[in-house]
Amino acid sequence: MKVALIPMEVRVGKFDYNRREFERFLREVMDYAPELVVFPEYFLTGFKMWDFSSARLYRTILDLLKEAATSFNVYIAAGVLEVSDDCVYNSAVLVSPNGRVILKHRKFQEPMRFCRGEKLEGAETPWGKVAMIICGDLYNDRIAEEIKRVRPDYLLVPMEYSPPYGPLNEKDIEAMSQKARTFKSTMLVTNAFPPGGAWIFDRSGKLLSSSQDDTPLLVEAPS
Repeated sequence: MKVALIPMEVRVGKFDYNRREFERFLREVMDYAPELVVFPEYFLTGFKMWDFSSARLYRTILDLLKEAATSFNVYIAAGVLEVSDDCVYNSAVLVSPNGRVILKHRKFQEPMRFCRGEKLEGAETPWGKVAMIICGDLYNDRIAEEIKRVRPDYLLVPMEYSPPYGPLNEKDIEAMSQKARTFKSTMLVTNAFPPGGAWIFDRSGKLLSSSQDDTPLLVEAPS
């Protein structure tokens, strides 16, 4: 599977700017002919505690993702704020090249002002089963059991993690590596810039490739 992980800059509340960056990155990585493109958490809105106003853009963003996936004939995964009934979820979706949302994950690891997900799902793709978690879900006690139940071949992890000391360091990377070993899935991580970065780990936890800042990571993921 050829994949593009895009740690794009996400400006809080700047939807038009973020959309232009999204479209620019998509056009740029198409020369690589990826089958899957993964964007960060909150990729078109960012998030400032506790402002849920951008959740109203959920349907607009889904339509944009569907149109882009169809136009570029590619699977696209991205993090979005989702409003449903009286709840706001921190969610991620996977959209297929025919414009369908084939997978949605609602983040488990969120404070009480969010509604939280309760179940992990998987989706069958041409490369195998795919599941998604979001940022802090990596360290949620229930996630490992859910992943063990679903048994995905690939685990997509959109993030918006900005440690106070700057870019993620070796200790952070090793922590993600340990999780890949625990989950026994090829893990693809895309963080928002700043600090940015993208990483792919095989199911043994070995770091196969990475990028820094807002540089896309273009790589062939192992089966």
